[in-house]
Amino acid sequence: MRPVYQVFAEEIAAKGKAYLALRRCRAEDVDETLRKGREELLRLGAAEIYVTSSDPAAHLEEGSRAGCRLVHVRDLLWMERELEALPAESGGVSLVPLARERGGAWITLHNECFFDMPNSATYGPRDLDRALTSEYACGFVMWNEIPVGVYELELTQEIPVIDGIALLKDFRGKGLGRSLLTAVLAQLAGRGYRRCRLLVATDNENAFGLYRTAGFKAAGVQSQWFQMLAE
Repeated sequence: MRPVYQVFAEEIAAKGKAYLALRRCRAEDVDETLRKGREELLRLGAAEIYVTSSDPAAHLEEGSRAGCRLVHVRDLLWMERELEALPAESGGVSLVPLARERGGAWITLHNECFFDMPNSATYGPRDLDRALTSEYACGFVMWNEIPVGVYELELTQEIPVIDGIALLKDFRGKGLGRSLLTAVLAQLAGRGYRRCRLLVATDNENAFGLYRTAGFKAAGVQSQWFQMLAE
């Protein structure tokens, strides 16, 4: 069986970060596969490399291997919440749906809001096209008529997914995050959904704490991520 891995180099130019995912790999081939993937990403200019494995046979854990040291940095955790009993309205922000004529502004704002988030992606024209389909509900977060954040909801499944909510750095820590989450939950409930889910990085302490206090419960680990550090 030939090992299969994916490299994700899109964030190198903006953040210096790159990602390696083992998809199919025998245990005896893990070190060599890690070495090949790391060398490929270093040639592309990566300053930080993070790795995960979706193959149970290619289990990763902290320690030295493949000429580097693996350090666990985060889990991507699924969390779910019922939509029957929503948090009390906290006011503060409103949601304005995305329109194509404001697509450029939405992408710019999205990338600024998510720039310092763990495992975040830089959006471009293809992401805007997806966001404008009927399978998504996306838009601006407004506060005092000023766009201060973005939201992105995926409506393709029976249980909708909060793909992303975020505020500009200058507007965090003011209680607006809770107001934003409340508004998003109310919108999903208004669409007739009874439950929702989201994916959160466990080292995103502010978001993780917000979701837990808002009634979200852990529903499973999607992936574990390790940083590859030079020995």
